[in-house]
Amino acid sequence: MKDTTQYNNDYENKWCPGCGNFGILNAIKKSLADTQIPPEKILMVSGIGQAAKTPHFLHCNFFHGLHGRALPVATGAKLADHDLTILVNMGDGDCYGEGGNHLLAALRRNINLTLLVHNNMVYGLTKGQASPTSRHGFVTKAQPQG
Repeated sequence: MKDTTQYNNDYENKWCPGCGNFGILNAIKKSLADTQIPPEKILMVSGIGQAAKTPHFLHCNFFHGLHGRALPVATGAKLADHDLTILVNMGDGDCYGEGGNHLLAALRRNINLTLLVHNNMVYGLTKGQASPTSRHGFVTKAQPQG
């Protein structure tokens, strides 16, 4: 396995213990190290939510934007600089809910970027609001009747 330390930074990570985002973050670091992409050639774009905090914990360029709007920003960045490696991090609510229309537009454009959707079936930042991928009848504090 390649050394991932060049992608580390000193930003304090406050995800909940056991959160699946830790595994995703480690997989991103390993993939970047395996492909030997230097941090200065990476742009990570994200919106709002727990998944959107992923770029904060990597040594690379990043843009933290509005809820559901990461894909239009990433598209513009790639069109402006074709040499950048663009990674987009979105949660299921961010991508499929707030940004669903932008997902469809990005698919049609077929721009060379990578979208990672962290699917935890809730809006994680609100601590339990059902998302577009939640099961029917999913009970949360925000939806006590499901």
